[in-house]
Amino acid sequence: MKKSILIFGFALALASCASDSYEDWSDPQHSDPEASKDVKLAIGNAPAINFGTLTADSVQLFVPKVTTTNTTASSYYTVAVNDGEKANAITLQANEQGLVASTEFKTAIETLYGKRPCDRSVALDVRGFAATPDGVTILNTGSATVNVTIVAPFIDEAYYLVGDMFTDGWSKEGAQAFTHLGDGNVYDNPEFQIVFKTTSDNQYWKIIPKTNYEGDFWAEGEKGVVGVVTDGDVAAEGNLTTNQPKAGKIEKAGYHRMTINMMNYSYKIEDLNFAEYIYEIGNESSWATSNPLWGGNFDGKYQGYYYLDGEFKFKPNADNWDKDWGQDPNGEAGQLVQDGEKNIQAGAGFYQINVDLSAMSYSLEKVNYISIIGDFNDWAGDVDLTYNKESGAWEANNVKIGKTGTLKFRMNHDWDISWGGANGDGNNFQNLTQTNGTNLNVEAGTYDFKLYISCEGKNHVVITKK
Repeated sequence: MKKSILIFGFALALASCASDSYEDWSDPQHSDPEASKDVKLAIGNAPAINFGTLTADSVQLFVPKVTTTNTTASSYYTVAVNDGEKANAITLQANEQGLVASTEFKTAIETLYGKRPCDRSVALDVRGFAATPDGVTILNTGSATVNVTIVAPFIDEAYYLVGDMFTDGWSKEGAQAFTHLGDGNVYDNPEFQIVFKTTSDNQYWKIIPKTNYEGDFWAEGEKGVVGVVTDGDVAAEGNLTTNQPKAGKIEKAGYHRMTINMMNYSYKIEDLNFAEYIYEIGNESSWATSNPLWGGNFDGKYQGYYYLDGEFKFKPNADNWDKDWGQDPNGEAGQLVQDGEKNIQAGAGFYQINVDLSAMSYSLEKVNYISIIGDFNDWAGDVDLTYNKESGAWEANNVKIGKTGTLKFRMNHDWDISWGGANGDGNNFQNLTQTNGTNLNVEAGTYDFKLYISCEGKNHVVITKK
């Protein structure tokens, strides 16, 4: 007799059905005369699943019942776990009792629905396989529903740090907001982060959830103030609690980054030692040139001005790629990450580039114009320079300075950003600053200008008299 696969209709009985009768399946196809294989199958809904109380390694998703006049050697099932719109599904293996691995099912639910705690009614598509001793495999399909409860701790939409380090730091007015890492779903992305400066040694802190911030500021309880178990705990990382929360303590003054994970109620505090420079590198130089951004306040904030054209990244060192930064693939545009980062995109143009490593963020502002303005035009107009990609300079030729006096350079025809001589020196053409730069002294005449703008301490201009 030839081995064959017999495909039958499937009679579905949900848990709410009162009748135990089943509809007979048609006789199987066969090449040689053989006895009819009469198999009847019903599926019932399994009991509701609560992951808050589940301890077993396996969980029942449906209740199969097989009635047959034939001997079956074995039976098994696959079950497609559907999302709410039945647009996506994850298929799991189930045994002959309709059991699947608990961890696999929980992962499927979290992938399809997220980790936010709530009750869900989950649609299942079941495929049943019964193998007979003579090698015939019988395939049936059907569906069922299972109610699932995902359990997770309370996670608020936002959190605030309070403590000795801030002005009025133990009040709503002095509280400083954490940044949420990732997209808007706090259960799928439960981490929040803040960078702050302790102004002296041994300063204390606690955490305020948004619910408190907008209501009873110091309310305690499951959804209330967050702290540590032991008052004055100086551990750099550990567990958080809402049960009689105490204040943690930071022993040394300086900059720190605190990251909290509210899914497992943990925290980590890192001491930050920011360097004076970080570097941009990218497609504009075929990834060959490291361009410095200056952070002379040592607070993690850096700025530079460079031509960009396509992809680029930031890195700590000019001569290697160790611990470079890029766009967070799971975050909003402008959010940086060191692990799993992707290249940042920028259209061709000259930009003001700002990086804040304390907030792990960056921003770009297009520099459309850099111009000369001064006594020679009564500070009432702009002589535009043109950026030269080859020389890296903003250039203007044959500029007539009709009278001896002073001038400055400014960005985008506005006074928000302008450059003059550093250190109060109007003749300091080799060091231009955008921080209270002094007007530059220029005699009457005709000049060529080459202005090199990159970052503080490196900006300069070459003025050649004709």
